[in-house]
Amino acid sequence: MKGLKNFIVLGTIIGTVTMFSIVYLLVSYWHEDNVRTEAHDISKNIADTTSNTIFHVMKKGWSRNDVKDVLETNRELFKKAHYSVEVYRGEIVEKLYGRIKQPLMDKEALEVLHSGDEKVLETKNTIRYLYPLKAKTECLECHTNAGTADVLGIIDVENDLAPTINAGKKRVSLILLLIFPVPIFGALIVSSIVSRKITGSLNTLQKRVESINSVKDLKLLAMNDIDLAFREFNALFDGFKNTVQRLRDVAIDKDILEFEIRLLEKFIITSELVKDWKDHIKHILIEINRIMEAYCLFSLFVMNDETYDIEIFWRNTPSLNTRETIERIIRQKLMAHPYFRNLNGLNIVHNVVLPLSNLPELNEDALEMQTKTLMLDSPRIGGIIGIGVNVDLSFEPTRALVIEGVLTTLLNVVGSVKAIYKYTKDLEYYATRDPLTNLFNQRVFWELLDYETERARRHNYKFSVLVIDIDNFKVINDIYGHIFGDKFLQGVSAIIRNIFRKEDMVARYGGDEFAGVILDSDEENAYLVAKRIKEGLKEFSLKAPDGVAVKATVSIGIAVFPSHAGSPKDLFLLADSMVGSAKSSGKDRILIPSTEDIADVFKHVSEKNIIIMSAIEEKKIIPYFQPIMNVKTKQIEAYETLMRIELDDKIMSAAEFVELATDIGVINKMDTILMEKVFEKASEMNYTGNLFLNISPKALIFSEFLPNIRSMVKNYRINPARIVFEITERDTVRNLSLLEKFVLDLKFEGFKFAIDDFGSGFSSFQYIKLFPIDFVKVEGDFIRSMIGSGNEVNMAIVNSISTFTAQVGIKTIAEYVEDEEILKTIGLMGIDYAQGYHIGKPAPELKHI
Repeated sequence: MKGLKNFIVLGTIIGTVTMFSIVYLLVSYWHEDNVRTEAHDISKNIADTTSNTIFHVMKKGWSRNDVKDVLETNRELFKKAHYSVEVYRGEIVEKLYGRIKQPLMDKEALEVLHSGDEKVLETKNTIRYLYPLKAKTECLECHTNAGTADVLGIIDVENDLAPTINAGKKRVSLILLLIFPVPIFGALIVSSIVSRKITGSLNTLQKRVESINSVKDLKLLAMNDIDLAFREFNALFDGFKNTVQRLRDVAIDKDILEFEIRLLEKFIITSELVKDWKDHIKHILIEINRIMEAYCLFSLFVMNDETYDIEIFWRNTPSLNTRETIERIIRQKLMAHPYFRNLNGLNIVHNVVLPLSNLPELNEDALEMQTKTLMLDSPRIGGIIGIGVNVDLSFEPTRALVIEGVLTTLLNVVGSVKAIYKYTKDLEYYATRDPLTNLFNQRVFWELLDYETERARRHNYKFSVLVIDIDNFKVINDIYGHIFGDKFLQGVSAIIRNIFRKEDMVARYGGDEFAGVILDSDEENAYLVAKRIKEGLKEFSLKAPDGVAVKATVSIGIAVFPSHAGSPKDLFLLADSMVGSAKSSGKDRILIPSTEDIADVFKHVSEKNIIIMSAIEEKKIIPYFQPIMNVKTKQIEAYETLMRIELDDKIMSAAEFVELATDIGVINKMDTILMEKVFEKASEMNYTGNLFLNISPKALIFSEFLPNIRSMVKNYRINPARIVFEITERDTVRNLSLLEKFVLDLKFEGFKFAIDDFGSGFSSFQYIKLFPIDFVKVEGDFIRSMIGSGNEVNMAIVNSISTFTAQVGIKTIAEYVEDEEILKTIGLMGIDYAQGYHIGKPAPELKHI
């Protein structure tokens, strides 16, 4: 590293050399320019003088020899000044007086002889002046063949500039060399003086800085007596002193810093933390005790308007007196807070970190002085409103700041963990439950029905399936609205649930339809249960907004395994068909299928089989498109493609044939035909938005699916990034690892994936865990049933899904958005896209975006 003295000397040498070089170049250029200008003028004067001399000598009648002697004399004089002069005879003179011995004229001389214009030629080291000798009136007496201004000859004057220029450069170089040592010598003197003045002060500062080994030493560092002699250096040093002062203000001990780092590591929210947040708080209390004495830590949660939970975490087992004392202190602090008016609903839970050892007895004054709390004006996420810790802060103010920071961060972490814990539990529960009625949902019904069918087949016993449909429910909804309709459904479902035994299963299958499984039951037992449901509903009524007591009746269909059918789908099909027959024959009835009924039902299924197979053969499968809108921009950004069968007199919706097509194993062929028609239409219209395609997980693992989809997007020039496959749960896949491979292959090709009906089953979460999902479509029943009183659970589920997906970077789409109120609500929740009749109904047209 260079010293200041050497730096000044080196800088001076470089500066001097640079400056002298510039001066040398400038002076040399100026000198050369002057020499050239002067040489040009002198050459012209020599030519003029020579011309006049020739004219006057010839005028006096001198002979050519006399003229030659005069010119030779002048030539010798000019030669000393590095000039050469040559006179050339032209053709006009040669015709009268003949040729003489003279140098050959070059191209430039001939041009001047013929043009009669003087010419100056410059090279690096010479200047050449060509001057034409023109005939005057007096010359015509001797040169009878010439006219006035005819060129009789030329004078060629050439000057060698090199000696003069080089001599000037030598003089400049000599002068600069003589001056060069002067600034170097001056720099040595100046650098020595500056170095002596600064080095002493810097050495003093260095010794003081080297003596710093801790934060306390930094506070003792003195620098006011140090002077660096120069205003600029002192200004820089003032900045250094200010930096040191700021370091004094913010510096903390190493053990406190390590303590904060360890705590921050424990503030990272992980799945383990969410799973057992109390255990994590216990570890944090232990970490606090590594740096300072802390006896307990507590957090306060608002459960509802009048109920509060306090979780107190003790380091060791406290005595009864200590527990009562801390409870009294916490109550006093809460009563001093404006948020709390009534603490009758205060629930206190004590947790002990190290229960095998006892906590020292603590008096009330010590507990009150050492309890530091942080209370908020209103609850935050997770319902947390306060947090506190009992710790001795008397010996170090810096540690008090650390504890304040810990409390603020810990409050946010605990609140977030509690909220995520609650959301997770809600999602786990409502993945199997209908949020409105708390009955099992359709997905669980089918899973349990499949399981029960296999079990009954193995153990050779009967069970019954009941399908229950509320009569005239659509009329009730239309007259009194969805809010009243939801309350009506809740009342009916509660009665149905109470009729079934605990070991039986009942589910909400659809809007106003319920399905149940009665274990170890024949036709007679099933009929008795159905009859009790009808009798129970006779006592039920719900007062409508207009004061009318609305009653409920139901139509019930029954099917028994194995008497009526041997598969889950056939059992449900029969029971559901009996419901339809009950409704068509007057409603409020219970029907059990007869042999003729069974034959008619399966005959109808056969007719649908023919329609489906014909549609595949004749490619009458057509796409309908339902718009998907960006909630923020209100712009349509995508369409979901829905399968339809085109018949002669109507369009058959997917609900009428998808389940049957799946059962007979042709749904994959139908999906392929649909995709090709969708891509063809998108290509024709140059459509650039996203296209959502419903697809069964089983379809993805067929070996021909990937080659087919590659071929179609290539043929129709479709960007794979615009295609979103909606994974549905109408089929289950046993080999999830195989499905994962195919999904990843498609993802690598650029395709995107969405989960349909998210939240309605366990496999939704399994797919999120295993696959690179881009979108989730929230179950429509949650969306359309979340508005109004009594629907807080649905609202919480949708909110939980929105929070969860936002944290894992997945976009959300709300299905069944049927009015403006729902659209505004999902916007406030952070849902990204909306789909439903309020946005647009399915149509055969694919519109430009």
